[in-house]
Amino acid sequence: MRILERYVLREHLFPFLIGFSIVIFLLTLDFLFDLVDLAVGKGISAGIVLELFALSMGWMLALAVPCAVLIATLATFGRLAQDNEIAAMRANGINLLRIIGAPLFAATVLALGLVLFNNHVLPETNHALANLMVDVSRKRPTTQISEGVFIDGFEGYNIFVEKVNNRTNEIRGVKIYQLNSSARPTTILADWGVFHSSPDGRVVTLELHDGEIHEMPPNDQERVYRRLMFKTHVINIRNAGAELERSDSSARGDREMSLGMMRGQIRNLNKDLLNSTSARDALIHQAGFKNYDDFVKAAVPRQPPRGVWGFFRNVLRAISPIRPPAALPSGSPPRLFINPVTMDLIQMRQIEVDALDRRINSLDVEIQKKFSIPAACIVFVLVGAPLGIRARKSGIGVAFLSILFFVFYYLCLAGGEELADRRFLDPAVAMWTPNVVIGLIGLYLTLRAAEVIPRPRRRPRRVMSTHPVAAA
Repeated sequence: MRILERYVLREHLFPFLIGFSIVIFLLTLDFLFDLVDLAVGKGISAGIVLELFALSMGWMLALAVPCAVLIATLATFGRLAQDNEIAAMRANGINLLRIIGAPLFAATVLALGLVLFNNHVLPETNHALANLMVDVSRKRPTTQISEGVFIDGFEGYNIFVEKVNNRTNEIRGVKIYQLNSSARPTTILADWGVFHSSPDGRVVTLELHDGEIHEMPPNDQERVYRRLMFKTHVINIRNAGAELERSDSSARGDREMSLGMMRGQIRNLNKDLLNSTSARDALIHQAGFKNYDDFVKAAVPRQPPRGVWGFFRNVLRAISPIRPPAALPSGSPPRLFINPVTMDLIQMRQIEVDALDRRINSLDVEIQKKFSIPAACIVFVLVGAPLGIRARKSGIGVAFLSILFFVFYYLCLAGGEELADRRFLDPAVAMWTPNVVIGLIGLYLTLRAAEVIPRPRRRPRRVMSTHPVAAA
């Protein structure tokens, strides 16, 4: 690597670290409030809180690296242009493509490393974080008491409290539903109360004052309604949670699996999908239909269109002088009689097919995301270099451009993921469209800045004559 390439890469290092730190700080702001609540409200030790923070750094790093690349590219090329170093390089016959070659190579290496990170490290950190959050939620559910909200963290009880005094552990306006084996719970009302915890925290004692208990009869035959007034009533709730019990669940979500795990699960889901589709089609053929669409047309009544098309249809019908017959119903009945049991079986199979198809799509989205997000590093170099040269300053312009492109990329990514999960778009199209759009824009701007694509010629300005016109 020549001196020029090393110089350009060295200029990227400090802005990259600054941008990475800023993005990580912004991503952790919301999470820090949750960590503080865990440390203060639930009494979680500092070690567990630090472990939660360290595990959450996995998904933050995966998002922060591409954005830091964009910030570094904009800032570096903006600074080089501001100090006229880009002009000096061009004067010495150095093309912009050579200058941008080293950052592109570094971004490619960084993208490959990020792919390995997303495949091997990120699933494990997400899995450990999910298990630890489940374990933390089991510790001392008494701290989950909030004003004006029903709390179901106590085994066998639903508790509603109007006011809570965290200093004295006093609660007011208490309403408790004690869940019994019968379908009708026991209602306990109290003006105020105090809760205490045993030394190990596994038993919570709720001492209620000035209240009443309402018991409904267990069945309709016994028509006895009990109402008991009390001055003091004590409830002991066991298994409320004390020490943090660590568990290791083998179940993994979409973002907790590697490529091999997801591909293996997709293969199994495809087999289940084939079996469900075959079973559905067999029922449809037995009912005398060729495929599911023919079954829907014959078995399901046609409904009037809704949404935008329904709105325009109603407008056209309102302004049209032709009116349909008054006896015509809004929907037409089925054309063929189908056994209701057969219809239910076909619909159940179709629900299975839809659920399996959605599950396969969601896994395919995560597979594409493991590659599309790292590829954004390369895309952001292509778009950041020419824009940085035009901005010329590493201040407000760079920050605004960075936020604009990253927000656009993130919105496209989130929207594409939602459309792919709902099967409106192919997962590959949904996840790679932001990269393709921004990449084409960046490639065009880079080729124009490198003068590979000639710039459009400007018309020469007409110079107004400054000589006085002689009077006639």
